[in-house]
Amino acid sequence: MIRVVDKSIDLLINQLASATGHWLIVADENWSQAIWSTIPKSNQRTIRVITNRFDVAQAVKQAAIDCQFCDFDFSALNPASFDGVLYRVSKERATSHYVINQTVKILKPRASLVLAGEKNDGLKSYVKQAGKLFSNPVNAEKNGTAYIASIALNATENDLLSDKNYPQLRSIQLSDNLCLQSKPGIFGWDKIDRGSAFLIDHLPQFLSSFKNAPQTLLDLGCGYGYIALSASQYGFNRLLATDNNAAAILAAQKNLDSFTTIESSALATDAGDGIDEQFDTILCNPPFHSGFSIDDQLAVKFLSQTQRLLNRSGQALFVVNTFIPLEHKAKSFFERIDVVANNGSFKLISLKH
Repeated sequence: MIRVVDKSIDLLINQLASATGHWLIVADENWSQAIWSTIPKSNQRTIRVITNRFDVAQAVKQAAIDCQFCDFDFSALNPASFDGVLYRVSKERATSHYVINQTVKILKPRASLVLAGEKNDGLKSYVKQAGKLFSNPVNAEKNGTAYIASIALNATENDLLSDKNYPQLRSIQLSDNLCLQSKPGIFGWDKIDRGSAFLIDHLPQFLSSFKNAPQTLLDLGCGYGYIALSASQYGFNRLLATDNNAAAILAAQKNLDSFTTIESSALATDAGDGIDEQFDTILCNPPFHSGFSIDDQLAVKFLSQTQRLLNRSGQALFVVNTFIPLEHKAKSFFERIDVVANNGSFKLISLKH
């Protein structure tokens, strides 16, 4: 059995023990801790994975499992070709509805969609909606804090679930003079993150501390590109935005192409892993969110990559919630660490070699 923190994923993986035929796993950030190499091999069953997370795709490929990294683009999958689909429901309702809709097209008749999640994920509601869509109502089975349900596909003429036209980028009016492309599936996709806004407000002050004006910029964890685009006006001649999420890369690239005149691009990476150049400036709003204690491995990943990617004379600027002790963890990687601003909710931390 795959060893994971998420009980819902444990329940899904257990389904593979007796499964036969061709199975699809739909994997988002909930699968980031899965150890794919421990999935038992079987001559009676094949597995394919579709994921919108670059780190998950890397781990799946290392385990020699067929994998497609994309923004859940099911168009490359043959209709009525899968004997089963495993899906741990996503945090974003539009994403979950979209994935459930797509399984109608790719499942064989009487093949099953297996859904898992917790009560506060809306799992029971998803099971009810999928049961109606599949013309096969079922109840979810409780297992600890997690629930699981297997829904066989009957011939159906029912309306698809409302997915807010999930695949499409759409214009989001973020302020009176700022309208960018974004979409469901990106963290904070329809607003300006308050931490990112705090960083941009203090960016001129931060850049004034450089002895020589910085020329190259890396936005580490760019989302739809707000920080990268806002910073692009400050004299940089090269800009790279990177994120783990396929939808974020699509949106960030579209926004960079539309609103920047300098050399710029968006690249899918796991916290900058695989980038082989260094930058004068690194800006980062890492995925440490309010209400959760800091993930030590995630902090180390972002700090170690920043250390590697930052020029010897360069500076990085992180924004985190005030309760996160990032400046203390940074001591293992940087000589100069300064809290340059704190508004009670967020703090800005400057890092130098």
